[in-house]
Amino acid sequence: MQFSLSPYNYYILYASIALLVLFLILTAVKALKAVKEIKAATDPYTTSLNRNLKLMNIKTEVMAEKRAEDAKKNKYIKLAIPILLAIQKVYQNNDAMVGPKGYVQAAQKYFKDQKSEKDMIAKIKKAL
Repeated sequence: MQFSLSPYNYYILYASIALLVLFLILTAVKALKAVKEIKAATDPYTTSLNRNLKLMNIKTEVMAEKRAEDAKKNKYIKLAIPILLAIQKVYQNNDAMVGPKGYVQAAQKYFKDQKSEKDMIAKIKKAL
């Protein structure tokens, strides 16, 4: 016994292609609907994340500006601290210097020593 659909082969092929196209269209429609639902469900989270990201960027910019401003303010203090520490050391090493006048004398001695060192370095460079 042999089973054959020979006169209907093309009809079955065309019907199966039509069913395939129909199911592909239905799948695409359902997929588009699912994408829209997912987008609607995630929109509140993405807007919240975007808002928080913008706020964080603003905070970062403000902190960078504040850091630059503080560095600008502290520039002179950073330069003065070693000099003040050297004057304090001169003041502590000399017992004759007492009180505010002693600090003035220590500052004068420090700057005089610095000037003499610079002059000596200049003479050595000149001699070489």
